[in-house]
Amino acid sequence: MSMPKFPCKNEILTRDEAVNSILTSIAMEETALSHIINAEGEKIQYVLANNCADVQIIMKVNESVTSLVEKIIDLQFILKMKLQITKDFLPEISPEQCDTRSANKPCPFSHNCCYCQTKKEGHII
Repeated sequence: MSMPKFPCKNEILTRDEAVNSILTSIAMEETALSHIINAEGEKIQYVLANNCADVQIIMKVNESVTSLVEKIIDLQFILKMKLQITKDFLPEISPEQCDTRSANKPCPFSHNCCYCQTKKEGHII
């Protein structure tokens, strides 16, 4: 999977490009957090599978994982707020604009109807 390309800091973005960049950054952070949580789970599995691990080591690993998960929860709250603020900038799309297949018209948006499809199903990106 290739990494998304973000514009240079001096490049002027359109509103849609800016919203896409924000949504992409949220998705990338969510992906990174999932990898961190997975690694913490593997850490716990490793310690528990090690027959030499005593209760104190297990407790220290548990405290370490708990501390990290609490920090991830804080970051999740920030990402949720970032997404809620960004949703205010998403364009409102009427059902007529979404149904481009019946009219054989290209999607008027640069995202190839991904937003249209999720809007029809009642989801936000």
